[in-house]
Amino acid sequence: MSTNNEMKNTIPNDQIHIPNFPLEIIIEILSRLPVKSLLKFKSVSKSWLSLISSSHFSKSHLNISSRNNNLSYKNLLLLSMYLPHSLYSCTLYSTLHEKSNLCLNKLNFPWNPSNIIAGVSLCNGLFLICIGMYNNNLYLWNPSTRKNKILPFSSCTKYSRCDVTFGFGYDEFNDDYKVVEIYGVYDIHYVYDANIKIYSLRSNSWKIMKKYSDALFSSDSGVFLNGCVHWAVAHNDGSCIYWDIVSLNLENEKFGNFALPSFDGFDGFDNSRSLGDSSDCELGTMNWSLGKLGDFLCLFCDYYKVKLDVWIMKEYNAKGCWIKSVSLPYVRGVGPCISPLWISDIGGEVLLHDGTHVMVYDSRNDEYKRVEIREMDGDGVGAATVYAESLVSPYLDSIENTPEMQ
Repeated sequence: MSTNNEMKNTIPNDQIHIPNFPLEIIIEILSRLPVKSLLKFKSVSKSWLSLISSSHFSKSHLNISSRNNNLSYKNLLLLSMYLPHSLYSCTLYSTLHEKSNLCLNKLNFPWNPSNIIAGVSLCNGLFLICIGMYNNNLYLWNPSTRKNKILPFSSCTKYSRCDVTFGFGYDEFNDDYKVVEIYGVYDIHYVYDANIKIYSLRSNSWKIMKKYSDALFSSDSGVFLNGCVHWAVAHNDGSCIYWDIVSLNLENEKFGNFALPSFDGFDGFDNSRSLGDSSDCELGTMNWSLGKLGDFLCLFCDYYKVKLDVWIMKEYNAKGCWIKSVSLPYVRGVGPCISPLWISDIGGEVLLHDGTHVMVYDSRNDEYKRVEIREMDGDGVGAATVYAESLVSPYLDSIENTPEMQ
């Protein structure tokens, strides 16, 4: 992580004229402010503009904000269910403690609101957005600064039946953000050769990787943690089909595998379905998916219309590291698909999206409460995610390559 001296070097000496306050103190104060305030403070002076716009400062600010447990520093992003889309944000604190009359901030975004959003990934406050079901136009977008970049077309080969999944994360060693595109064809025998391409933001180009054979990657976006992107994957070794977690290290671009925990539902493929359509499931059939809560990799084990168990990997890729954190029951008024967004440190409260609404489950009295969002009552909440604001630019070290959206 950057130091104050590195940030001082980004400012011309003849512009450092702040009376009575050492620059180190100024940097410490500014690094703890919200993004909205910092964007305003760019106009204070040329030195502050240079400082706040520097990549060193954005990394320092991100390091502090990501470690801050104050819920006012975490935001909830809300997407309307129906086209044309509308997009809002609010603080996680207001969502949990002011369950009505939320102060929402309506966001402008760089794509046509009538286009379908086919996938979303998040890393360091920067979103990878896939627009369109077939064209797969990819955007990098920071909702806090309103900066965006459309990625070059990957020339994905067109198949008659093609599944595409994405991953997005940060390669700290090379100071680079990378997008992973996985696509291929599967048949009735469940054979799947995953074609893989990786985009580097630093080089602004795609490259082809070696195929990943005999595996079906989940269509959900990969989960980024500890320098790796993770997917739920089904393997076919010719004699049986089994599930595990496949990781891709963004630094060396090598794959790894994580075993699933040992508990009911993972004893065999016939008893587990991953991220499929649950409309034809029998009551209690287990459908599992990968997620991330805070700094932990999670498994969401959904026993169809009965309960959802949240398992957390407390120690990354260590034996016996999976523990069950909380179990959420399905009750009247809860939608068909529970997706946890945030869980309190003691597991007492869980913020979740049930497919149409944002809700809070209190495990202490086994009660659900709906978060009232008047602006979205007509549309419903189609998607929701928790993120920390950042100054991270989709252009890395370049300064202000696109105008801010008001």
